[in-house]
Amino acid sequence: MTLAHPPETRAALLALLDWYVESGVDLALDEAPHDRYAESLKPVEAPVAASPLAPRAPPPELEPAPRPRPAPIIAAPDDAARAAEEAAAGAATLEDLAAGLANFPHAPFREMAQHFLFGAGTPGAPLMVLDGAPGAVEESTGEAFSGEQARLLDNMLKAIGRSRESAYLAYVSPWRPPGVMSMTPQQLAVFAPFARRHVELARPQVLLLFGEAPARALLATNESVAKLRGRSFDVECGVCTARAYVFSSLDSMLKQAALKPAAWRDLRTAASSLSP
Repeated sequence: MTLAHPPETRAALLALLDWYVESGVDLALDEAPHDRYAESLKPVEAPVAASPLAPRAPPPELEPAPRPRPAPIIAAPDDAARAAEEAAAGAATLEDLAAGLANFPHAPFREMAQHFLFGAGTPGAPLMVLDGAPGAVEESTGEAFSGEQARLLDNMLKAIGRSRESAYLAYVSPWRPPGVMSMTPQQLAVFAPFARRHVELARPQVLLLFGEAPARALLATNESVAKLRGRSFDVECGVCTARAYVFSSLDSMLKQAALKPAAWRDLRTAASSLSP
């Protein structure tokens, strides 16, 4: 049976429905009243446990989780430094040294960096450059001595008639430290034996040390770079003796142009020490 309503009543009902919709009403009430407050006080029934004899659905297939990287082996600082001395001394060639350092279990930064960057240029060249560690560009590209600091170094070598093809470039740490972190004395004590053996196997005549880490690793001193600049040092690494010169770090020279005149003076002095 359909009830007929006058047009004004029909319009009023439609207006009421529109008001309900705009007010957010989305549920119609049935004819029987409900005490929702009483219903909310009823305890919630626990779900019925499945029968132990009922077959269980097979778990969904999951992709195998990636294998975690092995945690670095932690050793006391003195033990790590002694192990580094033994590992470096056992390398007979630069290839042996690179492999020994890459696999050295106590090496700092090894688990943090993406690339192992051992060196560039020509091993055995009379001029060797030792920098602290790869920069951000080297870490992203995986190419040693490829960033803005390396371009400055190329210009410095060019100014004395050299190039990276006639020089050998290497790092104290072949891994980039996280952020702008400097090496601690304990970390440097691990890298120093490898750096000295690196120089001994490369056998340069002249050694250019850029920054604090190379200076401390090769000269075994706590003096600042500012006090070491402008002087020459005879560095004895095994059977090799090289004339070493200390420079501000390449990054510092990029940021402070005032450091470049002193670097140019020391660079000319270093060039005069090279055999023609």
